[in-house]
Amino acid sequence: MRLKSNKNKKGKSFSLDTLIGANTVFEGAIHSDCSVCVEGSVRGKIEAKGEVVVGREGKVEANIYAESVVVGGQITGNIHARGRLEITATGRVTGDIEATTITVAEGGMVDGMFKMMDGAESAYPQLENRLSVKESDQSEIQASSDPIESLNQA
Repeated sequence: MRLKSNKNKKGKSFSLDTLIGANTVFEGAIHSDCSVCVEGSVRGKIEAKGEVVVGREGKVEANIYAESVVVGGQITGNIHARGRLEITATGRVTGDIEATTITVAEGGMVDGMFKMMDGAESAYPQLENRLSVKESDQSEIQASSDPIESLNQA
């Protein structure tokens, strides 16, 4: 099932291809190339290249990996959003959060730790190449004085 022409709060179009209905309980892993909406219950893991929306009556016991996440219901698990995380007034999160931008509406609740990522940082550091120090940077490091000697001279 694919629903198109939905718009998020910033007016961007996104494609919703997975809907877990209000009377549905899903156990296992969801992997979506688009977006996922949970109005029922999910236990397991959710990975989406688009947006994950947990509706007001939705209940999720899973780690979520997505481009953006909107929480209107309850999530027990960690959230890794490469972009935006929004917790609405009815949203409840028990777990740690990583996102580039985080918005919590008045009444929204979080029991966990926040980690704000900058635009260059990834929610999946294991996929990034290792950074190396350039030769010019090494010469600056070697040329700098010893901080302990600086203290002794003061």
